[in-house]
Amino acid sequence: MIVTSSQSAFLYNSPSASNEDSADKAQPLSRSRRNIGEPARYWPQNSTIKIAIYECDKDDEYVLAVKKAASEWLPHINLKFEFVSGNEGDVRIAQNPSNDSEGNSAVGTQALDKNPAYPTMELPWDHKHPRFAYIVMHEFGHMLGAHHAHQHPDADIPWDMEKIKRIPGSNKQEAERNLLPLPRSSKYHFMPYDGESVMHYEIDSAFTHRGWAQSESWALSDGDIAWAKKTYPKAISAIS
Repeated sequence: MIVTSSQSAFLYNSPSASNEDSADKAQPLSRSRRNIGEPARYWPQNSTIKIAIYECDKDDEYVLAVKKAASEWLPHINLKFEFVSGNEGDVRIAQNPSNDSEGNSAVGTQALDKNPAYPTMELPWDHKHPRFAYIVMHEFGHMLGAHHAHQHPDADIPWDMEKIKRIPGSNKQEAERNLLPLPRSSKYHFMPYDGESVMHYEIDSAFTHRGWAQSESWALSDGDIAWAKKTYPKAISAIS
């Protein structure tokens, strides 16, 4: 989502704009909490995803920062990430020089449907920004096939859409696509709502009714990990 107002930080880190064509206090962690996935967009099990970052060699400091944050998912999935030099990859990442708090990504294998001349993910240009690792984890969650946790139908977030529409530079359609609940359908795999998910926006009480708010989680939640393990299960070694 392209929203540049500092008032709207909770709107950042969205799936890419075409995803619909294909994406109070913090609650305690619980292993029963989960995420939202789109099974039709999951990568083949045990596959290797080639990742290219424009204008960077694979050993650049920026690439190493992306790899470090993205690797938080790897212990919990059966996929591998292969960072390659050049502009050709299953996932192609561009740096966004206009804002250090925004990102977007295709959801799962939607990346394979994109024109190979264009990126499938955008990340902030400043890899030393305090939120950089969080944004990378969030966008790689989308890349793995996860949707926004706050869009769970059970989240019951009392959005004040009139206030959101008045944010400078905001777009009503993008706001609705990235904030409002996803429809209950076989397209999505819904598990219990997880307010601590890295896929959940920080929500400012200024944009909700009744002072509803949610902090931003800068680490994978138990729910994120459980979703990843269920979606891309590692093989269990046979006991000899």
